[in-house]
Amino acid sequence: MSNRGKVQFSKLFEPGRIGQMELRNRIVMAPMVTNLAYEDGSVSQCIKDYYEARAGGGVGLIIVGATCVEGSLGRSSRALRQLLIDDDKFVSGLSELAEVIHKHGAKAAIQLHHAGREGHAGQEGGPIQSHLPPVAPSSIAEEGGRLPRELTIGEIQDLVKRFALAAGRARKAGFDGVEIHGAHDYLIAQFLSASSNKRSDKYGGDVTNRARFLIETTSSIREVVGQDYPVWCRINGREYDIEGGITLDEAQQTARLAQDAGCDAIHVSGWGKGGTQRRPPMGYRVGYFSWLAETVKKAVDVPVIAVARITPEFGEGLLQEGKADFIAIGRALIADPDLPNKVASGKLEDIKPCLSCDGCFDSMAGFHSPDGTLRCAVNAAVGKEREFTIYPAERAKKVLVVGGGPAGLEAARVAALRGHHVVLFEKENELGGQLHAASLPPYKESIQSLKIYLEHQVEKLGVKVELGKKADVGQVEELSPDVVVVATGASPIVPEIPGIERDNVVLAYDVLIGKVAVGETVVIIGGELVGCETGEFLAEKGKKVTIARRGGDMAAKMPPSERRLLLDRLTMKGVTMLTGVKYEEIMDEGLLITTKGGDKRTIKADTIVVAAGARPNTELFRVLKDKGYEAYLVGDCVEPRVIMDAVHDGFVIGRAV
Repeated sequence: MSNRGKVQFSKLFEPGRIGQMELRNRIVMAPMVTNLAYEDGSVSQCIKDYYEARAGGGVGLIIVGATCVEGSLGRSSRALRQLLIDDDKFVSGLSELAEVIHKHGAKAAIQLHHAGREGHAGQEGGPIQSHLPPVAPSSIAEEGGRLPRELTIGEIQDLVKRFALAAGRARKAGFDGVEIHGAHDYLIAQFLSASSNKRSDKYGGDVTNRARFLIETTSSIREVVGQDYPVWCRINGREYDIEGGITLDEAQQTARLAQDAGCDAIHVSGWGKGGTQRRPPMGYRVGYFSWLAETVKKAVDVPVIAVARITPEFGEGLLQEGKADFIAIGRALIADPDLPNKVASGKLEDIKPCLSCDGCFDSMAGFHSPDGTLRCAVNAAVGKEREFTIYPAERAKKVLVVGGGPAGLEAARVAALRGHHVVLFEKENELGGQLHAASLPPYKESIQSLKIYLEHQVEKLGVKVELGKKADVGQVEELSPDVVVVATGASPIVPEIPGIERDNVVLAYDVLIGKVAVGETVVIIGGELVGCETGEFLAEKGKKVTIARRGGDMAAKMPPSERRLLLDRLTMKGVTMLTGVKYEEIMDEGLLITTKGGDKRTIKADTIVVAAGARPNTELFRVLKDKGYEAYLVGDCVEPRVIMDAVHDGFVIGRAV
């Protein structure tokens, strides 16, 4: 371990204890759904590989996320390809999972979970069914969700037993502890929150009654696993933007009750509507929920785990100041399984940066990943750790990468790791391609960290980078490479609108990088991600902005959670958004349109900004293929897409050449 690692992170790598469980350091892998289990809820090889990689990366404790205590019974309590622990038949597979985690010196815990009103019906041995209603403390639907059926007292008591039996299976399988999931908007949290629990019996009313399900569950688990087995719970420190939601004072009361019932630790998260979810997105401050953990810690004597967008530096500060006892890291360990080892050795610049883009969760919802497979914007190997292992090449080749955006840089990085001799041509005078412009709109600053990481990696690996060099066929022939990776990106589409050639028309990319000036009133042509983010960028500078698009919905291709956040901010900043329009003509005074109602009107503007999409640059690739070169397309020159697709393309081709 380097001196830097010892000095800067001495507390983070100090051993710790939860109950009778000794941990090698204070870093906890936060529990997260992965969608990597088999459809019947059993442990798959890829979920073992996924967790083994994180255990080998140096984390102290892994909490295997959201393992369902009641999913094989045809009742609505689980999500697609979620692990199950509701039957003894799952113990052998879970035992194998615990074993691969232990092999690398990490401790293994399992999170016991029931989705409540967020669940879907499961059927043993088959796909998820959705014809049965979900269950909840009260018949109150979540926003946009199905109406749940209110649980009877008998059913509640049956669920208490199911949590306890599940904990017994976890211990039998060799897990070192269990976490009761009482946070976010799942069943136990639904009981804890007055917004979702309107019961008038002993499970509703004041905090003590609303916490009864959690407390009875804890006590019942203790009866099954004994007093020496680590048991703790995860709760919301607060619910945001929810009328009648959990307050911090209520969270403190619940934490004390849980401690008295036998919980060895309290894991403090948060939940809310309006974008303040359990995973603070890009643009939210580091350690967003840490103050909740700090406040709950004042109410209990057992260790407290803090979570939510915590960097190693921020986590070390929390520990040093006594504001938390353990630091849970989630998405950043998806991005880089080796994060703890890299921190310990002082190699912070080698950590793949989590962008907090929530691409991982969006992918499981079907965005960027039609089959719901877990994906990550910066780590193409996530969920495919065995399949995507990088091995040395049988023969070192001369590889030319044309283009220094995320796809080209990742291809160069991976090819160099395999031992190839890599040369990279970039036509601009700096690397990064679209990453630079993508990091400039409000709340997108973290994208810059990926640019910095990739630049450092190609330099460290000895890739020969030639800036200001736009490759042509002659230059390629002069270099005589064995393989050419074409990452030449895409060019903006300029729609055929009368007046589009006027001096008051500029491109969105040029606006973002500061290449062109804009007036005080602006109309943006195009209402997908680039148009909307450019609109916010300009609105923050005090411009009066109108975004006009031909389609029916603004930012229609964005994942719903990100889309709502962005559109809400645009509305708050006074941006006018028009959909279903026809662009008629650009004039000196602005843009003439036909509205979706059929009326013609002129939107007055000093500047017209074009954000109408892009088309792939494939000319060099076609010529090289015609000449017989082994050439590959990656990134936007395949099809204009998102950072995740660019990085994945680069990884796959870099590994294949």
